Amino acid sequence: MIFHCVRRTICLLTLCGCLAMAGMVYSDEAETPASPPCDLFATGLAGHTALCCDGQGNVLATNYRHLGSVGKISETDGAALLFDAPADATEQRSASPLVGIALDDDQRILALDSQLGRVLRFVPDSKTITTLTDRIQGRRFGSLFAIDIGPGGNIYFSEPEQVPGEDATGALYRFDVVTNRPVQLAEGLDQPTGICLSSNGKSLYVAESGRGQISVYGLNQQEGTFEKTAAYFLTLLLETDDPKEIGRLGHIALDRRNWLYVSLWDRGEVVVINTTTGKLVEVISCHSKSVFGLALFQDALLMSIPEKEAIYRYDLRPLIGRHAP
Repeated sequence: MIFHCVRRTICLLTLCGCLAMAGMVYSDEAETPASPPCDLFATGLAGHTALCCDGQGNVLATNYRHLGSVGKISETDGAALLFDAPADATEQRSASPLVGIALDDDQRILALDSQLGRVLRFVPDSKTITTLTDRIQGRRFGSLFAIDIGPGGNIYFSEPEQVPGEDATGALYRFDVVTNRPVQLAEGLDQPTGICLSSNGKSLYVAESGRGQISVYGLNQQEGTFEKTAAYFLTLLLETDDPKEIGRLGHIALDRRNWLYVSLWDRGEVVVINTTTGKLVEVISCHSKSVFGLALFQDALLMSIPEKEAIYRYDLRPLIGRHAP
C-alpha cells in the first residue's frame, strides 16, 4: 500500500482565486479554458511514479518497468534502468514501491522506499546504494512520501502518518548531512504528502491532504528556525466546503515564476497557484482519473498517470502566455 491512511472522495471543482493567510481571504475570478491534450512522453511505469529532472532534459522516474526501481528517460538516448532498491532481509515481502525521488548537487539520486520507510541514496559513479536513514530515536518511519534537497545538501522528506489509522500524526524531517542523522521539524500534520523547496531554500511547501491545504514553512539555516508562515486553502481556491471533497494530494512542484503546481491525485487534475499573489492561475486537466508525480523542465510540466502507466508532457507556454505579466 503506497499511502494507506488517506481515503477521500471528490466532487466537481469550480474555480476562484484567493490568498488564505492569517485568516485573510482575497478572491478573484479565474477562468480556466479547456486544457489541450497532453503529449505522451514515456511508457512502462509500474505503480505510482515520482519524477525529477537532472537539468539536462533527462527524467528520473521511480518504479520504472517494475516496483522498487529507478530509471532514466531521455528523449535523445532512450530509457534505461539505473538501479533497484536493495531487499530488506528482515522483511518477507515483494518489491517495495519507491514514491519519492530527488537529485542532489553531486548528481546522487535520493529515493524513498514507501513501505519500508527508508531513505536511499544511489551514487552513479560507484553504482552503490546505501540507506541513509530508516528511523528516528529508535522508531522506524512509516509510509514516507516525498523528498527534496535544501541548502547545504540537507534532505527534507515527509511522513504522512506516524501512527497508522489516526488523524494528524504526520511529520516533516530534515536529514542533516553534517551530523548524518534525521531531525524532526514539524509534527501533528494531517497526511503531509508532496513537498518542495523554493529556489532560495528559505520556504518549504507542504501538501496536507487531510486539511486540503498547502502549508508554507519558513527556514532560517543560520538561526536554526522552522516555522509556519502561510497556508493556501484549496477549499477556498476551489470553492468547496469540505476538504474531504478535494481528495488526496500527490506531489507538488514550484517553477521560476513562483507558481505552485499541486496534483489532485484522485481527480486527475493539477491546480496552479501563483504564490506571489495567492491567486488561482488555472486547473490543468490530465484527461485521466488520477495524477501522481510532477516535474518541471523548462516550460513543460511532466506528470505521471498511474492508470496509463505512463508519463505525459504538458506544454505550459500557452498557460504562461495567458497569465504571465
